[in-house]
Amino acid sequence: MRTPDGQHMTWQHATLPLGSALRIAPAFTATATAEDISVETTIHTRFDTDAGRYMVTATAHRPIEPAIEITPAVLRQVRLGELLSAAVPYCVAVDDNDLGTGTVRELRGEGERLLPAWMTEMIAQAGPTANTLEIVQLLYGIAALAARPPIVAVAAELGISERTARHWIGKARRAGLLDGIRYTVGRQPDGAHRPE
Repeated sequence: MRTPDGQHMTWQHATLPLGSALRIAPAFTATATAEDISVETTIHTRFDTDAGRYMVTATAHRPIEPAIEITPAVLRQVRLGELLSAAVPYCVAVDDNDLGTGTVRELRGEGERLLPAWMTEMIAQAGPTANTLEIVQLLYGIAALAARPPIVAVAAELGISERTARHWIGKARRAGLLDGIRYTVGRQPDGAHRPE
């Protein structure tokens, strides 16, 4: 993960505030190799405030084996959405007394969970308090930026039902905590329906 000028991405590069809990890198470059098609893909992105999400502005593809040619059939197999989703945790910074300071990837480590178990239990028991809604904002923002369903992410992280997560997200939205963070629900280019 790199900044547009080639520096290694750190939490200090996340300078754009998003809501009250997140700071994000305004733009980034990510490279990954799809072993199944032997192609290295690089995406260049920037955060679009009107869209409320990262937008891929350029791509580059390079075969990792001499016998591979970049053809339309190969390009159809490139998974830009997966690369974007994998890159976002490196570009979102959190500064929290309980969680610490760093990128979501640094704080999460190798696991998929961001919050420690003791905190999720406490939040689930407390219900939709002001502190809980700030955590919902954090989880919703990270999921939306990574193009993952926020309701599913909030429910999974907090160990609550999706119905409860939807309710808490609605309360956070009405409190203005999700202003500037968007997640588009609906049909995707592959025809699949993307839930909120």
